[in-house]
Amino acid sequence: MKNKVNSTQVSVKRRSWSWQQYLDENKAEAAPSILFTKTQSFPSKRPCFKVGMKLEGIDPLHPSMLCVLSVVEVIGCRLRLHIDGYSECYDFWVNADSADIKHAGWCKEHNHKLYPPKGISETDFDWQEYLQFSSSHAAPLALFASHVDGCEFQVGMKLEAVDKKNPGLVCVASVADVISNRFLVHFDNWDDTYDYWCDSSSPFIHPVGWCEEQGRPLTAPQGHPNPENFLWEEYLHETGSTAAPSSAFTLRAPHGFQVNYRLEAVDRR
Repeated sequence: MKNKVNSTQVSVKRRSWSWQQYLDENKAEAAPSILFTKTQSFPSKRPCFKVGMKLEGIDPLHPSMLCVLSVVEVIGCRLRLHIDGYSECYDFWVNADSADIKHAGWCKEHNHKLYPPKGISETDFDWQEYLQFSSSHAAPLALFASHVDGCEFQVGMKLEAVDKKNPGLVCVASVADVISNRFLVHFDNWDDTYDYWCDSSSPFIHPVGWCEEQGRPLTAPQGHPNPENFLWEEYLHETGSTAAPSSAFTLRAPHGFQVNYRLEAVDRR
């Protein structure tokens, strides 16, 4: 009869795993820490978010929506957030210093629409009443990281952008929202599930006319009457819009990562 392995032996075995041993055995090299940006590092101070705290934040499945959220789990510098009033299958993880989360009341202060918990109308929702009703507390303002303000992008400006769900496509897009130094990319005549937030240095965005200069196809808006012969000049005139200025786009320095570098990453599922 085979010997049973108890949980203590398993936990010891797991704790004994060594990065250095793994690198040596695979003749691999760790990605140098200098390659990681500030947002990819641990927050400078230990987060003090507690389970049950309430806040506001961006719904990752519908990036145009800011919702009422609850902290349901804290592991190190990571928070699992629950969208109040909805199934836990929509829960998601963020870093404690993420730009996607805001303090309770942020939307009202910045004139952004807040989507309340399911079953509560927008006109009836009040943070103080909701906190009292749910016997909960808002996450303190001091827990939220401050982010750089300002960029040249304005709501309604047009650009060309990569569809992250279909990276081979570069499409006609608009700036749908701006928060601090980030803006929301929306693909014209597509639903908001394809939207994403980025800053001016994102490699996924380009000025109007970039595809033509690069000899690449540009995907016209859905329903465009003549997609094969799409012309920016005509489209800007028809929509009464302007192109984002070239000066708004900034170049990001080369990342420096090499094939087969080893690192640690979160499984976003």
